[in-house]
Amino acid sequence: MLPSRSRPAWSNGTTRNWRRTLDETYAFMLDIQRSKTAKDVGAALLSFAGRFGTTSILAGIIPPPSASRREQLSHVLLDHWPAEWTDRYFSKGYLYRDPTIRLVAQGSQPFSWREIGSLGDWPGGRRIMDEAAEFGLREGLTFSFLTLERQRVGLSIAGERLELPPGEQDAFLLIAAYAFGKAVILAEENGQTRRIGLSPRQNDVLQWASLGLSVEAIADRLGISSHTADSHLRAARERLGVQNTVHAVAEAFRLGLIA
Repeated sequence: MLPSRSRPAWSNGTTRNWRRTLDETYAFMLDIQRSKTAKDVGAALLSFAGRFGTTSILAGIIPPPSASRREQLSHVLLDHWPAEWTDRYFSKGYLYRDPTIRLVAQGSQPFSWREIGSLGDWPGGRRIMDEAAEFGLREGLTFSFLTLERQRVGLSIAGERLELPPGEQDAFLLIAAYAFGKAVILAEENGQTRRIGLSPRQNDVLQWASLGLSVEAIADRLGISSHTADSHLRAARERLGVQNTVHAVAEAFRLGLIA
């Protein structure tokens, strides 16, 4: 047996750090495995990424270029993103002009938003990134991976300032991929076994919301007050177990409640 002095001075410390990282990774994966809803999955992922300055997370399968706004929303599975920004983003058709989405579609390696090349090469790219910053999404990190069906997935974390040490990126990629896989499983289970009934009026307001109409415009179309329309939207969100109307539309679309 070699004398202890002949061992590298850093070996024990490095081993302890590696073991701690591994234990923490499995602990977060266990939290994700226990999740009952996509909201729970996102919260578990955010609790891990929050240590690095993350305040928002968004993940979904990249839809085909011909996808409508509703179809784009239905591809979102993890949504811890500012609701107002999400609404603006999909309403204005930013998805296919977003430089981060273009890099994901190309199968890029994980990248920091700081590493994106000259935004002059991306029509509208600078505007999109500047607008995102207005909602606290100033710095971000995006991961790209494939599902078993070879569908391209993008997962982004963002905040005012991110500090993710290089050594943590592999652990985060593992946790992120695991979280997205769990979200997919939950969505499939919901689609098969979850039977949620919406009232005719709740269905109506979500149908109009899916077309991008405001509460006031929905009320006008249905001949009801804005307060009543907003009440129906709140009730639909509660029934679907989501926090914002954008997510409610995506969930209703995924469950076949609206078309």
